[in-house]
Amino acid sequence: MSDSQDTEAPATASAAGARGTAPVALVTGGCSGIGRAVAEDFAAHGHRVVVLDRQVPQGAPPPGVSYVEGDVRSAEDNARAVEEVVARHGRLDVFVGNAGVHDGGAGLRDLPAAELAEVTRRVLDVDVLGYLLGARAAVEELIRTGGCMVFTLSDASFLVSGNGAGVAYAAAKHAALGVVRHLAADLAPRVRVNAVAPGGVVTGLRAVDAVTDEGRLVFLRREEIERTIRAYNPLGVLLEPAQLAPYYRFLASAAAVGLTGEVLRPDGGLAVR
Repeated sequence: MSDSQDTEAPATASAAGARGTAPVALVTGGCSGIGRAVAEDFAAHGHRVVVLDRQVPQGAPPPGVSYVEGDVRSAEDNARAVEEVVARHGRLDVFVGNAGVHDGGAGLRDLPAAELAEVTRRVLDVDVLGYLLGARAAVEELIRTGGCMVFTLSDASFLVSGNGAGVAYAAAKHAALGVVRHLAADLAPRVRVNAVAPGGVVTGLRAVDAVTDEGRLVFLRREEIERTIRAYNPLGVLLEPAQLAPYYRFLASAAAVGLTGEVLRPDGGLAVR
């Protein structure tokens, strides 16, 4: 039995919130897309936020947000980010595992075997290993504060066709769902672990290839995105990153005290397709 599975009272919410102190969140991949929206939303609602990202923008961060440059695939960088959070703010209450990359939609026969292997490794390293290393770095502080973890999944955690996901991305997001469920069981009752699985979100896809770690941003024209997404989900909705951020904030709040191992799916109703 792990040291997290003891008989102390379960985490009802961030201990910081219980004492009226501003809670502290660490968000990976928080300089763009969904991660940026989550970081800014948390900060706007009273959290102190630190972002870990490989590509930190120049200039001042948004109010209430600070940056740590680092790679989620590195255990050392994840540990350093947590150390900096605690050094700056004295505690950590929420870990948001969000950094991710895409495979560009490549299927099993779309790439030579060696290239497929390399793309798959790169996607799994960021989207699965990055989550595990971030969680490992944060867990002791979260146990201390009675905090929580919230991860970004995808409609590709449940579906395998029609959503632009290739075989590597689908495999990674299915694996990340397993990570969420395993951590929820392992860390109860001390740390709650939940996730948000968006679908139909307007954001750039950073797709890795077999040559570079940097990846490339893949965009369609706005009208193509709207037409494809609205036709794909039953509600015909098109979501922006800012519309997803409140789901993360809810899962990190006292209102979600009874939830662990759960996945919120703001995807326009894809579960009923």
